[in-house]
Amino acid sequence: MRDSLKHILLDRSDALATAWKERVIPLVGDFSDGEASGFVHDLLPAVNLFLVDKKLQPALKHIDAVLLKYFRSSREGADVVAGALLILRYVLLGEMSGRKDCVVNNLQLFSFLNDQFHPLIVAVAETYQQSKKVNRLPDDFAPTCVANMQSLKFAGVGFFIIDKYENIIYWSPGAEDLFGLTAQSVLGQNIYTILPDWRGNSHLKILLKSALQQQAEKELLSVRQHVGKKKFVLDVKIVSMLDAAQNPVGCSVLVHDVTELKSRESELHRYEQYFENILNDAADAIILLNEQDHITMWNKAAAMVFGYKEEEVFGKPLSIIFPDTTQAKANLAEMDEAVREYGVLRRDHIQAVARDGRPVLVALTRTRLRNQNEDYIGSSVILRDVTQQDQLRQQVVQSEKLSAVGTLAAGIAHEVGTPLTSISSLTQILQLKTDDPEFKEKLAVIQQSIERISRTVRTLVDFSRPATEKIESIYLNNVVEHVLRIIKYDKRLKHQKITTSLEPNIGMIRASFDQVLQVFINICLNAADAMEGKKDGVLELKTWNNGSYICATIKDNGTGIPPKTQRLIFDPFYTTKENGKGTGLGLWVSYNILKSFSGHVKVESSPGQGAAFTIMLPRLES
Repeated sequence: MRDSLKHILLDRSDALATAWKERVIPLVGDFSDGEASGFVHDLLPAVNLFLVDKKLQPALKHIDAVLLKYFRSSREGADVVAGALLILRYVLLGEMSGRKDCVVNNLQLFSFLNDQFHPLIVAVAETYQQSKKVNRLPDDFAPTCVANMQSLKFAGVGFFIIDKYENIIYWSPGAEDLFGLTAQSVLGQNIYTILPDWRGNSHLKILLKSALQQQAEKELLSVRQHVGKKKFVLDVKIVSMLDAAQNPVGCSVLVHDVTELKSRESELHRYEQYFENILNDAADAIILLNEQDHITMWNKAAAMVFGYKEEEVFGKPLSIIFPDTTQAKANLAEMDEAVREYGVLRRDHIQAVARDGRPVLVALTRTRLRNQNEDYIGSSVILRDVTQQDQLRQQVVQSEKLSAVGTLAAGIAHEVGTPLTSISSLTQILQLKTDDPEFKEKLAVIQQSIERISRTVRTLVDFSRPATEKIESIYLNNVVEHVLRIIKYDKRLKHQKITTSLEPNIGMIRASFDQVLQVFINICLNAADAMEGKKDGVLELKTWNNGSYICATIKDNGTGIPPKTQRLIFDPFYTTKENGKGTGLGLWVSYNILKSFSGHVKVESSPGQGAAFTIMLPRLES
């Protein structure tokens, strides 16, 4: 592959520069077409110095000259140069994909190209990380004159010479084969008589005239030529021929039949575009790693998911997108070994981290890449963002739980309620017929337990049967004021401070006043339990309007809720309270009441720092 790369850089430099220029234009939007062409032609020798001759410092010196010539500052220009070098990988990929000596997996080929470019790109970034002032002019390069060729015969290559009057004075055997015209039939004839297609090409005529009038070397690609019924695409190179006084006396013309090559290039370009589109338009993040497991390719989806640009992660380890923890590093090292040993590695749920610190849950597929010698040359990593899917899955699980409880609720209420009524009646009769204080105390404990069970049954019944509460337009501040009048008599809040911040004119919601009141009371009493025994407890109630929703926050400075239990507090029968102090149904019922009115509830809490429940209900538009 190295020999193929060297051949393309040296022998296909013009075609390479043309294809490269088209891809670089978006990077140099202020450049004219001529400036863009000059930029890539001037930058290409630096690439050759590094990739072909393995000379890093001369390559950087040449880049210095390019920066001085085309940019106002080295730092600004270095970013463009780095971007242009990244783009050149795709151009070379297209060139090398169709060669027989490069018949390998294209991901492997792309990984090879990344490894070749990596040191130069890193050197450019490190050299110009701080603004560098260039204070010298680039060297002048005199044009090289091509020696006169007297005969030339290669497949698809022709050569001829015309004098200053545009008459043919030499016609090579290769030209005879290419155009189907013998030297005897064309010598002394005007070039436009022999090749009438050239007469209609104004640009070609200007180049010929320029070469005959002044010393010049011109090259024109993709000249259309008809020979009988056949159509050709020719590369044409024109060089002035000079006398002893260095005055033009004619010009030599080299033509090369590139019809098949252009067709192949077009196919390769389409393939290249197809390959690049797969990488960059894929919905999943696709990353390529070299044999040192450093990033060499980063597609658009990866940039969107994790927030890093390709140039920011190029050459860095994959750990940049994973948590900086001992466990995460150990897992990554284990994956590195596993992909080398088994070839393919899949993980359904892995916690990654975006640039802004946002957690991203991903499904990972990592595949080993090998060259034709079965040597490990890196791996491809496909990451699918399943954060939203996991949230939906949790919602489905929650819905299934609620559905199961709802199905059982009515039956449980009936089966428990009937015997419970009988037990309560008998307990009350026994209390009336006995005068024994100890026996009465025990009967009172039984009655209290019966009442607690009854409250649980009523909660289940309320959940299982259709709501019959009156639905109306409600002003949420009124609900909060009503809550305050109720909870201020609760002994748990007797020595705690209650504060309010109610935004006026927040708008109306549509719901059941009693049910929303129940939600606020449930959360406020839970806050009271969390602050029990605290001398400086504070319960804060706040309302506001965020446009689409009417919001309220109930905040306390109690014991707080551990992170691992926050996702469980809305499950039925889940409670962190001591036995006998909670049923685990208050928040569950509150959650479902808010959902029934298209509302939401969000919890923010840290152990020892209290908890804040934020309620959001849709605001009526009028």
